Amino acid sequence: MTTLAHELAAGDAGAFAALYDRLAVRLLNTARTMTASAALAEDLVHDVFAELVVHRHRLAAVTDLDAYVFTMLRHAVSRVRRRAAIDRRARAAVLASRTAEGRLADRPVDVPDDGLEAAIAALPADQREVVALKIDGGLTFQEIAAVTGVSANTAASRYRYALEKLRTRLQPPGDDP
Repeated sequence: MTTLAHELAAGDAGAFAALYDRLAVRLLNTARTMTASAALAEDLVHDVFAELVVHRHRLAAVTDLDAYVFTMLRHAVSRVRRRAAIDRRARAAVLASRTAEGRLADRPVDVPDDGLEAAIAALPADQREVVALKIDGGLTFQEIAAVTGVSANTAASRYRYALEKLRTRLQPPGDDP
């Protein structure tokens, strides 16, 4: 294991700064290319470094630090892509439900889903509220935070957890995410 990895595992703030200085631009460029979004790339790089800090004890066993960090980035991009696909399906299903009720008859819908209403109803109230504000209300997480009195990060987390639960409930049997 490298000296830097030892320092990181020990929680040395200077080591994290050195790793950031060494990899941040490369990670950002890679994430930007993978996601086609500068803003999302910045968020992903931030998330990778935050995860490194939180799980620094794992770094004690890392032999190739650069490869490890880029693997983390790749997994983060994959999670975002899965969540985006889930979000698209959920939006389409909500639109389909609303269209069937005659409330949005003029809007096109691609993916109806009979189990969506039951899956949404089964969510905890705080998650169901955020999903409704985000999808039906079209609010940003900052706006949801103002409406619900929680932080934007909490609102985003509730939304993410809700989508994960919906994906699990709505995923066809035998289909792996």
